Amino acid sequence: MSADTDLQSDAAQLLVHYKAPLYAYIHASVRNRSDADDIFQEVSVAVVESFSKLDTDAGFFPWAREIAFRRVLSYYRKYDREKPVNPQLIAVLAEAAERVEQNQPVSTRREKLLECLDRLPEVSRALIARCYDNSGESLGAIAAQSGLKVTAFYARIHRIRAILRECIAQRLLEESVE
Repeated sequence: MSADTDLQSDAAQLLVHYKAPLYAYIHASVRNRSDADDIFQEVSVAVVESFSKLDTDAGFFPWAREIAFRRVLSYYRKYDREKPVNPQLIAVLAEAAERVEQNQPVSTRREKLLECLDRLPEVSRALIARCYDNSGESLGAIAAQSGLKVTAFYARIHRIRAILRECIAQRLLEESVE
């Protein structure tokens, strides 16, 4: 394999590892799944193309987040959209994403989330899975197919999320005490 192929492979591995916090940052900034997908794809291409400029893998997330930050700003300038968030807020989101990643890596939180999901009743687990399966199906449609009114559906999802948050927090606390 060539050196370029090795670099691209390393970049792809790091992108996969940091996909969740990077995508979450982008989505929080633009608040639209389709646009967030497009921006994440642009960021991924930019990261792979310029990966050789990165000094160490340890600085990957802040570096990739900075690329995302610039792409989000470009997104708002390019489409001259109403700006629901200002650049300073986007920067604050970026800093918060970095602090969260440093304090509790995504892999640890994800592991605890999966443990907590396993503890949910099957009906609740299936409902959450449908909400986050990236099918593009609206929550209203999922509610209707589940035989629930939209308000009851949202209330149930809210309760399940609260249970998951509490469970994850408890498991992380237990782990930190050990």
